Amino acid sequence: MVAEALAGRGGRIKAYTIGVDVFGRGPDFDPGKDPIVRIEATRIRSALTAYYEGPGACDPFRLVLRPGSYIPVCEVAPPSAVPSTNPFGCHIPAPAAEDAPADGVQRAVVVTHRSDRRDRCAMSKGDLYLQAIVRAVSSRGFRVFVTPPPERRAAAQAIKELLSQPDAVLALDVAVHGIAEGCRYSWTLSDLRSGEVRASDAVDGMEDAVPAGARIDALADAVAQSVTEAVA
Repeated sequence: MVAEALAGRGGRIKAYTIGVDVFGRGPDFDPGKDPIVRIEATRIRSALTAYYEGPGACDPFRLVLRPGSYIPVCEVAPPSAVPSTNPFGCHIPAPAAEDAPADGVQRAVVVTHRSDRRDRCAMSKGDLYLQAIVRAVSSRGFRVFVTPPPERRAAAQAIKELLSQPDAVLALDVAVHGIAEGCRYSWTLSDLRSGEVRASDAVDGMEDAVPAGARIDALADAVAQSVTEAVA
């Protein structure tokens, strides 16, 4: 949707074209009978809200999907939402003291989205998967950072500086890729310093008219639990 809007084809972004182009529905797709587009648009709006309240809290610009429209709009963030000092631009608020690890080591997890950008359907689900994992992992007492785009050099440098700190720093790569049966949701946890793989797994999900949101949230909780167990 973003690519279409940037190309000046916002008028083409409608429920029918999204259902056919993104969700693979046939030419007889009827948005009035099949609510998949409305349901997933609601999920995306919720994911965007969660992102800008968490890892994207100090992003200078925000992507907005207004209710009743499927055309994404880029807006300048309110001044109060952009702190004057925060080099990360993607930091989840620190966990409460009661959530700190028993060994006293504050572990940081750098999450990177590895989904195939050429597959729009996989990327849309990958974005939801990423945000669900960020929420689930941060809720378990980890400091969570999302790998920023190359142009955000300050944030990228801040993540590199984590390597000079004594705390444990882990890399979590997540991805969604289209397969014949639907999508494969995969993740790999490794030591950011040595590259040693701590844990890895993948789940194949059948794609149907059932909303993917609940399934993605369940997968994210399973990933967060595995991450916790891998560093215990």
